[in-house]
Amino acid sequence: MILAPNHPQPLSGNRFFWVLLVPICLISCGAFRKTQPKEWPKNEIVAASHKDSVFNNSESDFKPSETITIQNVLYTSVDFKGNYYKVPVHKKNFTIAILLPFHSDAMNSTSDKRRANLMLQYYQGMRTAIADIEKLNSKFTLRFFDTDNDTNKLKALLKKPEMEEVDLIIGPTDEEQLKIAAYFAKKREIPLFSPITIIEKLWANNPFFFNLNPSNQMQAQDFLRYFKANHPGEKLLIVRDGKRYDLAFGKALLQECIAQKINYQAVLFSKYIKWDTYLGSGKAVIVHTSLDKTDLTYSVNSLLGKGDRITLVGPEKWLEFSNVDYNQWSKVNMSFMTTNKASIPIESSTSMLSQYRSMYKDDPSSYAYMGYDQLLFACEALNAFGKYFPLFLTDKSVTYTNTDFHLVKTATCFQNRFLQVFKFEEFAVLPVTNY
Repeated sequence: MILAPNHPQPLSGNRFFWVLLVPICLISCGAFRKTQPKEWPKNEIVAASHKDSVFNNSESDFKPSETITIQNVLYTSVDFKGNYYKVPVHKKNFTIAILLPFHSDAMNSTSDKRRANLMLQYYQGMRTAIADIEKLNSKFTLRFFDTDNDTNKLKALLKKPEMEEVDLIIGPTDEEQLKIAAYFAKKREIPLFSPITIIEKLWANNPFFFNLNPSNQMQAQDFLRYFKANHPGEKLLIVRDGKRYDLAFGKALLQECIAQKINYQAVLFSKYIKWDTYLGSGKAVIVHTSLDKTDLTYSVNSLLGKGDRITLVGPEKWLEFSNVDYNQWSKVNMSFMTTNKASIPIESSTSMLSQYRSMYKDDPSSYAYMGYDQLLFACEALNAFGKYFPLFLTDKSVTYTNTDFHLVKTATCFQNRFLQVFKFEEFAVLPVTNY
């Protein structure tokens, strides 16, 4: 069951209700999309589930298929994504605190308005996940708090008595505020999911801090998994242009190649690259970091005669280019890298897309997909494993609509190692799955 903000309205056959648990009113900002939800009540309301809900007594309703005792600890058999685990028996009633800069009071700058709009999209994605979360055999209460992107306000929120009792925190989004919240969460052993911002390192080891978006380093690691699985023995060329994407992903890829002792050759982009000098006679994967259509066109044209022994790989932003000769793309075995799978229409995203369109009469943004995936992942992980979820999900890939969550423990926190590669084949964009 879900308790979350909105007018109390029946869901799933009148069995569940949404309730507002914090005094925020997003609509007052006037900066939202045309598909905004109804205005929320400003006063705090607490409501119980409908009396005939099967989740009224969630503890007694939990009937594991198998229960065993090992060393005075009670374990149960849990099905998570089609796999069975022996898990310590845990509670089935959870509270999640969501700390985001909704800017519900006032917005005095363009950046505030943009941030509020993105947070509304994220929230709408969360709302779309409710139907899936209601199928779980746990009760979830969502408490939304507006940080207003203000450090002092965040500190005041963290002092609220109810924050001591939450089972998981999502947010905030500002790096300084994240570090404050991370310290709070570590002291109380509360998992904290960073939904937007990526923090590479914390000042000390914090096993309760989770970056849900993959860093450039994690993306580079996953690309090399793809490279080794799909192109063994082939040469790796990295074409660099010194611009934004190159300085982010391109730089991380070079560093990871060095760390993993993978042979590569970096090539400075030029309209007149002499490919034969670099390719030799064997096969090669060419990672092209340019986001410029003209630069890409020069490279494609000069590689046309070599398509039988190359794979040209670049960011999914290339798919946004207009007036493209797709016939030429097919001749150079074009492939695309992305951390947002739903940016390329695939079957796994159709269910969320249909739900979102039904609720908001619009297509979801990447922030809406983030809200959907991250909240669903949080609830499904708690439902199956409770506070023990890192023990069972570390270094295991869990697939969702727009992203996968492959949690990897680093020296100071957890990172999500994920990058999806698509290939352009027979004028269709298809996901590569064997890595």
